[in-house]
Amino acid sequence: MSSTLNVITALKTPGQSYPFEADTTIEKMQVLGDPVEFTDVTARGEFMSSGERIDVDGEAKAIVVSRCARCLKPVSEPISAPLHATFHRQPDPEDPDQYCYEASKVELTDAIRDALVLELPLRFLCKADCKGLCPKCGIDLNTGSCTCQEGEDDLNPFAALRSIVEYNEEV
Repeated sequence: MSSTLNVITALKTPGQSYPFEADTTIEKMQVLGDPVEFTDVTARGEFMSSGERIDVDGEAKAIVVSRCARCLKPVSEPISAPLHATFHRQPDPEDPDQYCYEASKVELTDAIRDALVLELPLRFLCKADCKGLCPKCGIDLNTGSCTCQEGEDDLNPFAALRSIVEYNEEV
């Protein structure tokens, strides 16, 4: 398998759909400041020609690897995304995000990557109740505790506000 579709038959028979299966490699990237890597990237679905454009519909799947937003441990989870893309023969200068194809070859990698990125969670967590890292000493609070924040309320100017929020039911 590859991520390049040969669409010559589809261009000759508009309206006829053809199944496809593809796999690809997506480079590591930064998304909202976090490193993200996609592994085992696959897509399947169907494509068809509508005159000078190729419509692709299907589903993309991958394993996404990033880091926990609280404790920075590696996180790996499966992800799937709907894949809907239209490829045009000529680029449109007013739409720089449009997908194009050359001759009779459609390269799906960019469309697959974009579909998967849109399905990423806002933040990754290694577990729902992850306690994160101590902001002072950096110890992983999931594996141990620290004493560096004891007595900090005396120095914290917002300590009075914390007591209002904790004990006032109307806030």
